[in-house]
Amino acid sequence: MFPFLFCLRDQHDAPLVILAAIVCLLTAAATVRLCRQAAWTDTGSRSLWLTMAGLTAGLGIWATHFIAMLGYDPGIVMGYHVQQTVVSLLVVLAGATAGLFIATRAPHWLGSLLAASVMGGGVTAMHYLGMAALEMPALIRWKADYVAASAVFAIVPLVLALPLALRGRSLAKGAAAAGLITAAVVLLHFTGMTAITLIPSRGEFSPLSMMSPRAMSLWIFLAVSCTIALTAAAAITSRRTGIKLRRQERENQLRVQGMKAQLDLALENMHQGLCLYDGDGRLLLWNQRFLDLYGLGSDALQCGMTVGQVIRTGIANHLPVTEVEQRAAEIERNLNQALSASGDAPAISEYPGVVVSVRSRALPDGGWVSTFDDITQQRRSEERIRHLALHDGLTGLPNRRRFNDVVDRDLDVTARAGSRLGLVVVDLDNFKDINDSRGHSAGDQALKMVAAALKDAVRENEHVARLGGDEFAAAILYREDYELADFVTRLSTGLAAINAGNAHDLSVHASLGIATYPADSQDREQLCNHADLAMYRAKGTVGERICYYEKGMDEQARERRQLAADLRGAAARGEMTILYQPQRSLKDDRVNGYEALLRWTHPKRGLVPPDIFIPVAEETGEILALGEWVLRQACEEAARWGDGLTVAINLSAVQLSQASLPESVAQTLLETGLAPRRLELEITETAIIADKPRVLHILRRLKAMGIAIAIDDFGTGYSSLDTLNSFPFDKIKIDKSFVIGSEERPQARAIIRAVLALGHSLGVPVLAEGVETSGHVDLLVAEGCDQVQGYLFGRPGHAPSLLAREQARLAAG
Repeated sequence: MFPFLFCLRDQHDAPLVILAAIVCLLTAAATVRLCRQAAWTDTGSRSLWLTMAGLTAGLGIWATHFIAMLGYDPGIVMGYHVQQTVVSLLVVLAGATAGLFIATRAPHWLGSLLAASVMGGGVTAMHYLGMAALEMPALIRWKADYVAASAVFAIVPLVLALPLALRGRSLAKGAAAAGLITAAVVLLHFTGMTAITLIPSRGEFSPLSMMSPRAMSLWIFLAVSCTIALTAAAAITSRRTGIKLRRQERENQLRVQGMKAQLDLALENMHQGLCLYDGDGRLLLWNQRFLDLYGLGSDALQCGMTVGQVIRTGIANHLPVTEVEQRAAEIERNLNQALSASGDAPAISEYPGVVVSVRSRALPDGGWVSTFDDITQQRRSEERIRHLALHDGLTGLPNRRRFNDVVDRDLDVTARAGSRLGLVVVDLDNFKDINDSRGHSAGDQALKMVAAALKDAVRENEHVARLGGDEFAAAILYREDYELADFVTRLSTGLAAINAGNAHDLSVHASLGIATYPADSQDREQLCNHADLAMYRAKGTVGERICYYEKGMDEQARERRQLAADLRGAAARGEMTILYQPQRSLKDDRVNGYEALLRWTHPKRGLVPPDIFIPVAEETGEILALGEWVLRQACEEAARWGDGLTVAINLSAVQLSQASLPESVAQTLLETGLAPRRLELEITETAIIADKPRVLHILRRLKAMGIAIAIDDFGTGYSSLDTLNSFPFDKIKIDKSFVIGSEERPQARAIIRAVLALGHSLGVPVLAEGVETSGHVDLLVAEGCDQVQGYLFGRPGHAPSLLAREQARLAAG
């Protein structure tokens, strides 16, 4: 330690030593600035700045050494070899530049150690090469320990200085780096100088061949000037770069602030709630929508809250206190599953009045983000869509699909519990008439009233539905027969109550068909079919509204379906014929007309009776086409007759329901050339009673054309004096059942007398059907009957025109 201080105090000129230290410090500061400039720039220009930093450091260190050497006074004359001095400069330039490049390429402690060793080694080599360049009348002896210490002093500070110079950002770190570089150079120099021991020598010494201190001062001046120039360039560039960086920083700050404001605005206006958590499950960020979604105040959440705390805070407003912990644990389990799974399926949380969809996505840093959607309205819409898919839009009752599901479920219950299932099919009898006469709004109102009546009639665990159109269904699980009977009674009573003074003045009637499981069927489809069959049986039976399924209905239904299929197009295939039965006057014993009777000869079944195929034709609507065909054929045939003979044609209730019937009849008469007075249309009172005002209106239009209207089968069905009083019929036909039974039953004779007396009092001619014996004739003549028809006077036969042609041919032959 004392030799070091002795060397510094007694062998160096203090002003020059201070000057050397100042030059070294300025050089180090410039080197640090240039290093930072290199760190701030892109890869392309970084090498240039590192080279400048290395040259600045090398020139400054070399100048520092030789300035200090100018202040060294060993007490003898000395000079410098030029070549060795130049080599020392090149060595320190290369070492400084290489060290900086190494430190940049290897930013770890081993890289820093290697870079410091290269740069410090270059500085050390420069020092001792510079000392070797000295020429003086003395020998230099070196102290090895001081030489080694000088090398260590040159390297160790640089290990700390280079990272601070290249990667530091603050002014303090830059000053520390410059100080450490200066310390390394100064310690190296003075420790190295302390290692010298001069021994006077008489060796050859020529001051003229050496570089004088004055010349060395010039070289040092040039080196310092270059250093200053590089330092100034570095300062100017660094200043400009600093200004640019500060401007960029301000712009970045403004941009960041703008982005933050936009982010805050976006977060606050998100449709979804949002919560951001770090890797430890701590809350980092949330938005107002999340608070609104869970009804929380602005101070309800704090940064750093755990996910469990956030969950409990959120659901506390929606659940009872006793349920919060259990629900929170469930939500945390769902969250962990969502974060560990690769899918993106949401977790649905339902609370009173609100339904929330939560999606959680893991982040690379171990945290996650959760988004919250209020799907309450969506869930309500889905439930409404589901309800609409399973319920009738008009009546609100379950539809066919829903009812089928209920019946399937109840069938499973019956199989397990040993109970039974009753299925009731309800069909309105006059719905088409309501629609046609009152409009579809009245029809809709009728359906609503029926639905309300059925809904009021059922109890818990009983079901009712609208299957479509005017068809409804009901189902009940029961064990005892009386339970099913009570169920059917409640349904029928409720339906009957509709007509008891409803505000819409609608008359609604329905037919009920009942089938049971397992007695009548083994599956739902068969059960429904059987209930339908029973309902159609009730609809087709006069005076019946309720019918239970019976075995054999299936075969009958199949038979009727096949018959209906065969009936379509039967007239076009030539299977239909019209027979004509004469009608005779008892006053002059002359034929005054014929009744046209339709007959069907089936290619396989043979002759099918009218009472079999006519009801089928009426059910399927085929009666309309058949009726037009019969009307045209009979009118064409009657047009060939002479003597004013009439033709009587029966009209069904279905034909009478057609408002276009008068126009159709008029067109047929016009095309066939038959006079309207020669056409007689026969109807039954049953055909009138369904919609009496409408039918009577159609009959009046026909009668106004000159067509005669006869009431057929009088005395059966719904016969009443009101019907005769409502319309001026042209003829009354007594049903054949009374004529045939008149010989055995006094009641039949009494009815015949009453009808004949009624006809005489009204001035309406009466025709008796079924006259087969002379006794029948005697009775009818005695009671004043006008006309008769029956086997006694002629069976139904071929067309009279055909028979006349055949008789003419035989007479001519």
